[in-house]
Amino acid sequence: MYVKIEAHNAEISRTSREWIERRLLFALSRFGDRIRRVTALVEDINGPRGGVDQRCRIDVLLAPSKRIAAEATDADAFGAVSRAAERVARRVRDALDRNRTVRARSASKSAFDDHGR
Repeated sequence: MYVKIEAHNAEISRTSREWIERRLLFALSRFGDRIRRVTALVEDINGPRGGVDQRCRIDVLLAPSKRIAAEATDADAFGAVSRAAERVARRVRDALDRNRTVRARSASKSAFDDHGR
């Protein structure tokens, strides 16, 4: 799984980048080789004015080519990353479960068609 971390209007230290990468891997590693790429964008929405203004958007590219995204806003980047990671992991799980259900239904339908004639 390839992980890319970007920042807009915010600086991310090397230690913070490592933490973000570990957080993403923790949330998404169970999906293993079904994920091609993960991109996390951390940005300071309001600049120096303060407030609840740290946003994290996470985009996941699943194999073969489905895109899933989630975002969260919080007072600090760590909270925004954690919440966005939880959301995107849930969405990836749901998408893979739906895909598995569709494949199972089509397999059972084709088996019925082959034997039901």
